[in-house]
Amino acid sequence: MVEFYAFVLSLALIFAAVMIHYQALRLLSVGQASTRLSRGLKILLVIFGLIVAHVLEAGLFAGGYWVGERVLDLGAFVGVPAMTASQLFFFSIETFTTQGVGDVYPVGALRLIASLEPLAGLILIGWSGSFTFLAMGLDWRLERKTTEPSGG
Repeated sequence: MVEFYAFVLSLALIFAAVMIHYQALRLLSVGQASTRLSRGLKILLVIFGLIVAHVLEAGLFAGGYWVGERVLDLGAFVGVPAMTASQLFFFSIETFTTQGVGDVYPVGALRLIASLEPLAGLILIGWSGSFTFLAMGLDWRLERKTTEPSGG
């Protein structure tokens, strides 16, 4: 039954992370459509906006690990006596980005969350890469059109 709770918690965290990402991309799209910002500033807005979104998403998973460990009793972490909030965040960032240092690792049903977080992280990071590529392509295409000499 504990694995079921871990699975439900994982799905809830993934759903929330996807919704955060979707809303971040919508907001960044509004910035891309702005005529007040320079092309370079638009790209910087995209990059830093995406970094903030990914940090929030990893923070969400860190909160999920806290709930899983302390509230739902789904398992524990090996490698430290007790995980602090910052250690949970570091673990989540390492897991989200698939870096996985391995000095701290979950046991019990928490492993399911730690197994599904990198899947979500990879997909969301890929989505960010695609969005950045499209944003840069749009700006570069617009720049080429405005600087090309007119044919005649």
